[in-house]
Amino acid sequence: MKTSTLVVALLAVVALAAPASAQSRGSVCLVADPTGTLLNVRSAPNGRVVGEIVNGVWVRVGDMAEVNGKPWALIHDSDMAGTLGDRLGWVFAKYLKCR
Repeated sequence: MKTSTLVVALLAVVALAAPASAQSRGSVCLVADPTGTLLNVRSAPNGRVVGEIVNGVWVRVGDMAEVNGKPWALIHDSDMAGTLGDRLGWVFAKYLKCR
């Protein structure tokens, strides 16, 4: 493998492994709560807790909002391919790793 090809391949791996700095509508993401606890799913950004979701679950971002300077994502059930499933609720967006 040429050095330039190896560098490009390594950069691609690093880009996929790093958490996304900004999710956008339609992003396919993994739930990755660094606290090791279940991630709260809310009725609205910073609203009432309506459920919880475990790390490693694929979700799709349906909308984004910022409340008090913090990013929130409206998530839908999904799979690795980005299939749009049922609406789940709002989560703190920094706990998502998107591709």
